[in-house]
Amino acid sequence: MAELRVIQGPDAGHVAPLSGAIVVGRDPGCELVVGDDQVSRRHVRVVSDGGSATAEDLGSTNGTYVDGRLATGAEALRPGARIQVGDTLIEYAADVDTTRARPIVSAFEQQTRAETLPPAPPEAEKKWNGIEVYGLIREFKGGFRAVNELYLRVHPGEIYGFLGPNGAGKSTTVHMLTTLLPVSGGTAHVAGYDVATNAADVRATIGVALQEASLDPLLNAYEHMELQCSMQRLPKKEWKSRGEELIERVTLTEAADRRVGGYSGGMKRRLDLALALVNRPRILFLDEPTTGLDPKTRNDLWEEVARLAKEEGVTVFLTTQYLEEADQLADRVGIIDRGELVAEGTPDELKAEIGRPTAEVTPRVEGDAPAMAEVLKRFGEATPSARGVAVRLHGGADVLPDIVRALDGAGLQMENLELHAPSLDDVFLMQTGRSLEEHQA
Repeated sequence: MAELRVIQGPDAGHVAPLSGAIVVGRDPGCELVVGDDQVSRRHVRVVSDGGSATAEDLGSTNGTYVDGRLATGAEALRPGARIQVGDTLIEYAADVDTTRARPIVSAFEQQTRAETLPPAPPEAEKKWNGIEVYGLIREFKGGFRAVNELYLRVHPGEIYGFLGPNGAGKSTTVHMLTTLLPVSGGTAHVAGYDVATNAADVRATIGVALQEASLDPLLNAYEHMELQCSMQRLPKKEWKSRGEELIERVTLTEAADRRVGGYSGGMKRRLDLALALVNRPRILFLDEPTTGLDPKTRNDLWEEVARLAKEEGVTVFLTTQYLEEADQLADRVGIIDRGELVAEGTPDELKAEIGRPTAEVTPRVEGDAPAMAEVLKRFGEATPSARGVAVRLHGGADVLPDIVRALDGAGLQMENLELHAPSLDDVFLMQTGRSLEEHQA
């Protein structure tokens, strides 16, 4: 059986079984009564019919939105769909055990039956710490779209790698999701809050470490921590202990009383990460956090990010140019190019789309490339190459000697021959015709 879950609004945390039809509204006669004054008395009808469900607006004042789009009729609901009514956000969950659902009751009933109702769940259990983006657009002057109708979903507690070359739209997306840049079109919900209409709530639930660390060179690490604790409105009695805890976590204790102006790039990045964690965020945005770092410092940051997700349940949105970083760290990867998502999935799923290894030949004479391509067709399907001619092999590495003999027989000389196991760069190359690795500079 399906159910409706209220994940944002005055009634957040309530759950109602969905069997047949449920009317959502402020009227006490509705099956799902919400105490949101932006909701009409009879706002929307949700109908479940076996394995499918629809939502239909009932002539409400403010309209009903399904996954960020205004409902104009009976809108089909996918599992996990979000229904926005006023300031209330409701999630449609399919095929769940509704014997565990908490019944919805009216505000009056809640008050009069308070003594008999079971204890409310801890606040942390009510809060959803995912990200949902529906048709997000950012357009600058002159009509340039840095982000062009982006759709993606980040599940609570996962590390989502947002991969793409410089200028692809990664940072612009992060700036919109963290309320630093206004949205030109579409919608985005972070921790259940609309980034356009609930910016303060979004900022209260997230931590952010951008490409350029915002540090004062004249302050030391402890002073930065006190300033951040003050800005995040932590009780003053917690400033010292919280600052020392985070400074130790990023291994800066020995340098904590030194001015940050004398820190290395890696030390600044570690301090910036610690500052982003002061308010115990449910969602952490890291915008290319390891760019320019040495391998050891990069690995240290990877370990801390992985620990935050695994042990503390923090959702991490990580933008990166590094294929290895996305492959090793991310649970799922989204590849963005020219403002659009061109591929999404786990690293293994994306590489499985390639499946077979690729043989790439660099001709000694550039003009020989077309002739080489004809020869290589015997061994696999042509695939884009940034340096020469490449084919996705029908077989494995054992055909390489045959390739060499075939090229020699055709009088074609090679500068180099490489065998590539499937990689995320191959996925990017297949989707865009360009190599991501060549756009990292």
